Amino acid sequence: MKMKLPRYDKSAHKGRGDRADPSVWPEIEGPLTVVLFEGWMLGFKPQPASVVKAVDPQLEAVNRNLEAYYEAWDKFVEAWIVIKIQDPSCVFEWRLQAEVAMRNEGLPGMSDEEVRDFVSRYLPAYNAYLPALYSGGPNGSDPERLLVIEIDEGRNPF
Repeated sequence: MKMKLPRYDKSAHKGRGDRADPSVWPEIEGPLTVVLFEGWMLGFKPQPASVVKAVDPQLEAVNRNLEAYYEAWDKFVEAWIVIKIQDPSCVFEWRLQAEVAMRNEGLPGMSDEEVRDFVSRYLPAYNAYLPALYSGGPNGSDPERLLVIEIDEGRNPF
């Protein structure tokens, strides 16, 4: 069986990112032994409303939607690799580095202020959901099929 693998284009929409045009997706032929699937919020578990409301009241809608996330995605994952970061605030610096690199390559990218605004919109979700992900693993995960890799602010494993 042949299929096209979706790709993400971080430079789309002036650096805000989106799926790349399907015309540039590579085509692969199965059967496949392993498929690595990366996605924002994969494995995040709904938290008590009081927890998410304390972080950011706007996360209450996200929290309700996480109820369906397990059925849509997480239950299909057989093994997990979780990259554990010490401090979610380093995400701003990492995204800024990526944007600067894209701009240096002549690709569209966000300004420093646009990066700050963009990251500030999803950083509350990291603060609300990463503690449970790190302490209990992804939603529905088997501890025998979970690898957690801790990295520092320089992206070095320790």
